[in-house]
Amino acid sequence: MAAGFTVLFVTTGVNFAFGILFKPILGELGSERSTLALAASASLVVNALGQPLIGALVDRWGPRRVILPSMALMAAGTGLVSLGRAPWQVILLYGVVAAVGYTGSGILPISVHVGRWFPGERGFVLAVAACGFSLGQLVFTQVAAHAALALGWRRTYTLLAGVLGVFVVLFAGWLRDGPRPAALGSPPAASGRARSLTRRAALGTAPFWCMTAGLMGCGFTDFLLTTHLAPFATDLGLSPAVAANALSLWAAANVAGILLAGTVAARVGARRALVLTYVLRATSLFLLLGVRETWQLYLFAVLFGATFFTTAPLSSTLVGDLFGPVHHGLIFGGANLFHHLAGALGSYAGGLVFDLTGSYRPIFLTGAVMIVGSAAVTALAHPPRRRA
Repeated sequence: MAAGFTVLFVTTGVNFAFGILFKPILGELGSERSTLALAASASLVVNALGQPLIGALVDRWGPRRVILPSMALMAAGTGLVSLGRAPWQVILLYGVVAAVGYTGSGILPISVHVGRWFPGERGFVLAVAACGFSLGQLVFTQVAAHAALALGWRRTYTLLAGVLGVFVVLFAGWLRDGPRPAALGSPPAASGRARSLTRRAALGTAPFWCMTAGLMGCGFTDFLLTTHLAPFATDLGLSPAVAANALSLWAAANVAGILLAGTVAARVGARRALVLTYVLRATSLFLLLGVRETWQLYLFAVLFGATFFTTAPLSSTLVGDLFGPVHHGLIFGGANLFHHLAGALGSYAGGLVFDLTGSYRPIFLTGAVMIVGSAAVTALAHPPRRRA
C-alpha cells in the first residue's frame, strides 16, 4: 500500500504541474489557450486509449513490470518538455511521450496492485493509497509554482524529471507484486471465478454503461478544471500564488474526501457513495459560476477537491463489486478509456470556449449540468443478474 501511495504521489504530482505552468509556457511560446490546451487533451487521449492495453498488460505481467518502465518513460518525456520551442513540441512531448509513461504508472495499475495485496479490504486500502494522488498534487503544485518563479518553467520541468528518475531507482528495489488471482482455468471454488465476468460480458451489461456514462461527466469536469482553474483565477485579477494555494486546498480536501468516501462506501456501498460524490461536485460547480474573490475561489477548491480523485477508488471498487476480480484491470481500463476521452474534450473545450467568448463561465455551467446527469445514471448501476 505504501509503495502504491508513493507511486501516485510522484507521478500524479509531476503530471498535474502542467496546470500551474500553463500560463508561463503560454507567455513564452505564444499561442491561443485552446492550442496549448491540446497538450493536456492529447495526454488524456493517450491515457484513454492506453487504458485497455495497460489493463491487459497488468493482468498478464503484473503491476510492477508495467509501472517501472512506464515511470522511466515519463521521466524522459518530462525532461524533454523543457526543450520545447513551439506549442506542437510541448503537445508531443507532454501530451504523448510523458503521457504514455503516466498511463502505465497511474491509478489503473496501482488499483490492481493494491487489490492483489488486500483483496478483502480493497475499497478502504485503495482509498488510502489514492491519497498519494491528492498529496502529490498538493506538494508538486507548490513546488512547480515556486520553481517557475525562481528558475523558469524549463528548469522546473528538468527538476521534475530528475525527481521521477530518482523514484524509478527507488521503486526498482521496493515495489513488489501481490499474489495473482487464480488463472482462467482454475476451479471456481478456488478463485471466486463464479462471480467474475469477462470484459466482453461486462461491456454487454447496462450497469457497465451506466457507471461509464457517469465517469464521462466526471472526466470532463476533472480536466476542464485541472487545466483551466489557475488561468481562470489569474483572469479574475488574483495572483499566481492564490491560484497555487487554491489547487493546494483542492488537493488537501481531496485527501479528506477520499478517506471519507472510503468509509461511506464501506457502510452504504460504492455505488451510493459515488452518487453522493457527484452531487457534491455539481454543487461546487454551480457555486463556481459566482466566484469573484479569493475566499470564494478557496471555498470552491475545497468542495470540488473533496470529489476530485475520490471517484477513482470508488469506481474501481464498484467494478469489483459488479463484475468480480479476475478481469478487474481490463474492465476498469475500459471504463477509464471513456473517462479520459471525456477529459480530453473538457480540457480542450475550456480553452476553445474562452477563446470564443472571453469567459470560462459557459463551459463551467455545462460541466455542472453534466455532473447532475452523472449522479442520475450512476444510481442505476445495480449488479447484473447473470454472471459468467
